[in-house]
Amino acid sequence: MKKNKSDLPKEWVELIKEAMQSNITKEDFKIFLKKEKEKRDNN
Repeated sequence: MKKNKSDLPKEWVELIKEAMQSNITKEDFKIFLKKEKEKRDNN
């Protein structure tokens, strides 16, 4: 199923836009998301 931008909550769209405008790389962002997911799964 293909997701459209409009399928995301507004706060996620804003977060993604902020990440795109920052100096973070896609790889660093992926690592960050993976670590955050692991933290949440462990709690």
